[in-house]
Amino acid sequence: MTETPRRKPPLWQRQFYVHKIQKTYAIWFGLFMFVSSVLVFGLAFLVPFIPPAIKLASPITLEERAMAAKQFLFLAQTILPGLLVLIPTAAAFSIYLTHRVAGPLFRVEHAAREMIRGNLALRIRLRKGDELQELAGLINEALTNLDRAFLEIRDSQAHSREALSWILDDMKKQATVNREVLGRLETALEHGERIQETLKRFEVSQPHA
Repeated sequence: MTETPRRKPPLWQRQFYVHKIQKTYAIWFGLFMFVSSVLVFGLAFLVPFIPPAIKLASPITLEERAMAAKQFLFLAQTILPGLLVLIPTAAAFSIYLTHRVAGPLFRVEHAAREMIRGNLALRIRLRKGDELQELAGLINEALTNLDRAFLEIRDSQAHSREALSWILDDMKKQATVNREVLGRLETALEHGERIQETLKRFEVSQPHA
């Protein structure tokens, strides 16, 4: 069966946004940074708003009122741009941080899909510094054990089929043959062929010479 070649994802998706879980972390991290920044700006910048606001509300001269209004406007122009820059930056930074987890998670999911398709020769390869190293190692160990077991089953099955075929051919050449035994051997050979067809659905590594 010919498989349709997969379209290569764009560079930004391969290098940064590799898994949908990053969107969730970006939202939560962005909200956290928003709340934190509001508290920080509130302590560092909103407190200075109080004196100008009190001055504007109190009966002062026009010159003092204009001075307080300028101070109020300057503080507002400082805080709002800072928030507008900080929140998207925090979300982008969270995507960068979660890439160390999302990348390995994407590879683990890909390995799981390949296992469902019957590919036992695949191994998960993570970069140095990526998270989930232990999980990837456990999955690779399980794949290695399955791969080795399927190789042994396939080889043993091939030898068994070859031996059964030789016995059947030899028995059919004899003048007198036990038909019941012959029938059982033919049935066993048919079951062996079914097992062989089932094993063909799995992709295993090539045995070393």
